[in-house]
Amino acid sequence: MTTQHLDIAEAARLWVIRARDSAFADWDGLADWLDSNPQHLAAYDAAVDLDDWSEDLFRHRQPQPVAELASFRQPQPSYQRTRRWYTWGGAIAASLVAVASFSMLGRHAPEEIVTGPGEHRTIPLADGSRIILNGGTRIMLDSDSPREVELAAGEALFEVKHDDSKPFVVTVGETRLVDAGTVFNVVSDRGLLDVAVAEGAVIYQPGAREIRLGAGDGLTRSTATSDPILRKALPKAIGGWQSGRLMYSNASLDEVARDLGRNIGTTIRPAGGSDRLRFTGTLVLNGTADEVLSRAGPLLGVDFASDGDAWRMTPANGAPPY
Repeated sequence: MTTQHLDIAEAARLWVIRARDSAFADWDGLADWLDSNPQHLAAYDAAVDLDDWSEDLFRHRQPQPVAELASFRQPQPSYQRTRRWYTWGGAIAASLVAVASFSMLGRHAPEEIVTGPGEHRTIPLADGSRIILNGGTRIMLDSDSPREVELAAGEALFEVKHDDSKPFVVTVGETRLVDAGTVFNVVSDRGLLDVAVAEGAVIYQPGAREIRLGAGDGLTRSTATSDPILRKALPKAIGGWQSGRLMYSNASLDEVARDLGRNIGTTIRPAGGSDRLRFTGTLVLNGTADEVLSRAGPLLGVDFASDGDAWRMTPANGAPPY
């Protein structure tokens, strides 16, 4: 193996160790490193596999009495996941010399990743897929099922590396979305569900009544029990929030208000009847909340006024909202 390959392998091992540390936050840096060289992803996968091997070795040890195990266990709180560190002895320690720098992970509950208001975060996955989180978003990841994600609330753009043998599944409540090789955006907001596909296809609720969404297709469901409504979407507009733009074609002002609030990190309360008003155009998200809303108001035909910890959106010039 060349020195360059050794350097890449060592860098990959360091990234795995860092990514599983409780204080790790450099997800964008990891994504940039994976994208910078085709060999990096393979090295990262190999490092993850090696870590999984060490986990399997621990999991298949001879069982010990609970009291004895308790002396080994040192719980560590973690943003990424619940971790357990163990000391090893005798033959087991000798067998783990090659992976001594890796943490030993047991089975655990899914990890929760949360973004704050107005915050964006990119989560690279070991298979080369990525999840880009918008502000005010909460997802659940399970290392035992790495291609299954729960979107508990908020908005996320999924860039999925397709694998026929291991479908990528996003769950929103009781709803399942299965990728068919795709880039797609999902919003979950207190029962509302919105899905828009930029590339490939997504299967909504696979089964007898499944709906297949192709590139440029969208689906909206106002509540968990409502019938879904199909619509057309602009592929180039899907996930535009990550680059600082919101693009719409005949969208209700209620929808626009939700999107603006999610991206500027402040709740926007639209006037009653604003769901009847429609908007087609582009809103720029650069700047402070005041700057974003001062630009958006004239385009939407509304006024924004501070209302405690939120903003109130009303039709301009006192015109009725319908």
